[in-house]
Amino acid sequence: MWHYVYILRNASGKQYVGYTKVLNTRLRDHNEGDVLSTNKGRPWRIEWFCAFGTEVEAIAFEKHMKSGSGSAFRFRHFAPKSASISNKLP
Repeated sequence: MWHYVYILRNASGKQYVGYTKVLNTRLRDHNEGDVLSTNKGRPWRIEWFCAFGTEVEAIAFEKHMKSGSGSAFRFRHFAPKSASISNKLP
């Protein structure tokens, strides 16, 4: 089984980093308002994700991506901070 770390982005450009075992189901949870930390920013789309072979690796990477240095790395390499996707959302 794969374990995913993902970056979501909404139309205003806000990002959310999370971890899940089932990526599409988790995205649906975010977009249906079932996740307290993202229910006000809907709709969300997946900007980036990475699969890990173990839960321990995925959770450690998620924690890093939420840290100061991890956020800088994320903005530089995976999901630029200033990007807006309003023209890409349905």
